[in-house]
Amino acid sequence: MTGTAKTHYDAFLAGSYAWISGGPDDQVRKNKKFFSSNSFIPRDNRVAIDLGAGCGFQSIALAQLGYSVTAVDFCQPLLDDLHSRAGSLPIETIQSDIRQYPSWSGRHPELIVCMGDTLTHLPGIPEVQDLVRQCFSELDPGGRLVLTLRDYSREPDGAVVVIPVLREAGRIFLCRLEYHADTVTVQDILYSRRQGAWGRNAGKYTKIRIAPDILTRMLTGAGFAIEYSSVKDGMITVLARRNG
Repeated sequence: MTGTAKTHYDAFLAGSYAWISGGPDDQVRKNKKFFSSNSFIPRDNRVAIDLGAGCGFQSIALAQLGYSVTAVDFCQPLLDDLHSRAGSLPIETIQSDIRQYPSWSGRHPELIVCMGDTLTHLPGIPEVQDLVRQCFSELDPGGRLVLTLRDYSREPDGAVVVIPVLREAGRIFLCRLEYHADTVTVQDILYSRRQGAWGRNAGKYTKIRIAPDILTRMLTGAGFAIEYSSVKDGMITVLARRNG
């Protein structure tokens, strides 16, 4: 049975997310380097919003760079993990679907980030477009938006792909992708060895396919100026600015 992204994270993925991502410390370092190399320096009110913050890979990096961060995610266990790692850093966590705009609106941020694979968790392209428009309306003039997501628009040979994500003694994590016209069915599979026996736990949910050119058209249509756009190693990265 295929569940929603929220039920999948709550029931299955949250407990393994930091591990399969390569470890929180390494991810925070990578994001801090990314933000610094792209001249993300706090100015004015220093407010940043992290949509789909998860366990804090972006939020902690931004706070270490001097931003006051509002971290929004639908998964409370991931936010609890973020809170435990944040210490005294200026990070406020909000448990909410990012489409519940009143939960995070009205802060006049100078920066909004929506990274990882958060956009592909939305129900469809219209919801992505609505979110882009909301980000434009929330940002202060001159404010910037960062979007990253996996590029599922390029279907590989064969409709089904199995990816060996990570393996260590006693744990193996696999991801099975099944491509459809507008979506990808994702099945995450964790094999764990306990007391000499291997056990299997799995969960399934759906992601949407967003082509890079469609995303940039959404952004320019909302009024953003594109500063940078790339597709590298299967990831789409877009930096945009609200001018005026």
